[in-house]
Amino acid sequence: MLADKARRVRRCYAALVRLYPRPFRERYSEPMQQTFADLLNDRIGDERPAFASLAWVFAETLAGAIGEHMNMLVQRKTLIRPLLGTLLILMVPLVAMRYTGEVNWGLDDFVVGGALLMGAGLTFELIAQKAAGSLAYRAAVAIAVAGGLFLVWVNLAVGILGHTGNAANLMYLGVLVVGIAGSVLVRFQPQGMSRAMLAMAGCQVLVAAIALAAGLGQTFLITALFVAIWLLSAWLFHRSAGNAAAGP
Repeated sequence: MLADKARRVRRCYAALVRLYPRPFRERYSEPMQQTFADLLNDRIGDERPAFASLAWVFAETLAGAIGEHMNMLVQRKTLIRPLLGTLLILMVPLVAMRYTGEVNWGLDDFVVGGALLMGAGLTFELIAQKAAGSLAYRAAVAIAVAGGLFLVWVNLAVGILGHTGNAANLMYLGVLVVGIAGSVLVRFQPQGMSRAMLAMAGCQVLVAAIALAAGLGQTFLITALFVAIWLLSAWLFHRSAGNAAAGP
């Protein structure tokens, strides 16, 4: 029984290690997994092994993967494009506030907006580099990231279901979770990413159906818009996979 649990934990840790950049994995993946296996064996040797106590190892490994990707971005100067894009976009409301009272952003609006824009830019840079030579892949990533950013922004600004504070809007986070989890599981490979986008489209329709059945309102137009975004991204990922299979 304990041996089965240990194998499952090792598989989970191995999947986590795969989140590191390829150069890092090629150099450190094997010793990291061996060190973790040794640690796990020590825990199993106890009379009362506590697998939950290994959670900090997973958290530290995940933080390390994020840190390594950030280091790569810094080394490649990839941070410059998202940063400049974020600053340019935030300049729009900042300048507009000087000429009209219709735009009234506070510091919290700029902080949240900046975080969302920077996060979207970095996400694009990280994923798009998986197939830097494929225009279709990069376009698919750009559309998917822009759609996710728009979905979050609309929910924060006005809310799709009812109003901003309506808890029902949290259902839309499920659409993003499906896309993110699916992308990670398929390791950002184009054909798998295409399926992840199709799953997001299905979840978008499911949320609309639940909202309609619960009397939260009809969201046909906004649902159609996001479904079109996810399907377009799925098609581009599928096209990218086909181009890759065809070769030069």
